[in-house]
Amino acid sequence: MPKIKELLSLNLDIDIKNVIDLEEQVEEEIRYEIDNYIVTENIGRHLSTFASKYNSSIKETGVWLSGFYGSGKSYFGKMLGYLLGNNMIMGTPAIERIIPRLSGLNDAALIENDLRKFASSNNRVISLDIAKQNTDKGLAFTLFRNFLKSLGFLDSVYGYMEYQLFLDGDYPAFKERVKQLTGEEWQSIRASSMRVPSTIRKVLTAWKYTEQEYDETVIHLNSIIDSFSASKLKDELSRYLEKQQGETIVFIFDEASEAISQKKFTLLDLEGLSESLSAISSRVWTIAIAQEKLDDVINNNSISKSSSPK
Repeated sequence: MPKIKELLSLNLDIDIKNVIDLEEQVEEEIRYEIDNYIVTENIGRHLSTFASKYNSSIKETGVWLSGFYGSGKSYFGKMLGYLLGNNMIMGTPAIERIIPRLSGLNDAALIENDLRKFASSNNRVISLDIAKQNTDKGLAFTLFRNFLKSLGFLDSVYGYMEYQLFLDGDYPAFKERVKQLTGEEWQSIRASSMRVPSTIRKVLTAWKYTEQEYDETVIHLNSIIDSFSASKLKDELSRYLEKQQGETIVFIFDEASEAISQKKFTLLDLEGLSESLSAISSRVWTIAIAQEKLDDVINNNSISKSSSPK
């Protein structure tokens, strides 16, 4: 008589992860997570529903994804990120790796059709565990800081300066001037946090600013960071999206309800953020993953349902 494991398409000898970390983005780990993801009928429907909403002209782009501990919500959220980003994984696009996981579903063909629409979109996916993040400067700057990192910039006032140079079209010239003045590539210098301040000062005061103007610029940017708001995040992302036509930014952050309970930010902070970013013509999405249902978080924080994320 055949054994149970011989009747299943699953490899029961594989060591399945019991914790999914959204910030872990090693290519081999991504391949492992996709190749071992089990898509049930229910998960397939959720994937299809999200894809339909995402590819529509919906105005509300804030999503609250909840589930109890161990329910697979973080895994599901990470799969959404892989579908949206559709990066090459070991030589194969992520969508092409995920589609075979639909095998055996009743509506596999319809779901596949919905998921393949992601391939025609250009998405910048920024995944993070918000409970592990330093949110001292607020939720909006925390997301902006991770957005800067996704562009390959520093996540500090100096990264903000890199960003401004990028938007002005001066970033290539800046890197060339770094090479001329120091004899080294900027990428090599920025790996040492101790060398970054003096190098940026040296380059910019020899090129764009006087010493006084440079100091005033750093003070001004630090002041902006200290009071960084949802409205400021919207403005900065709008400037970027004007330059990068056709791109959509997606923030996926895990442990949202835990971060709220830890007072890293409030539900009203998240509401304001979601409303501000939803105003950018469906080009910025926020997907908050949480253990608690949104209604429970609202009740626990004594907040009216009329002033909560959709």
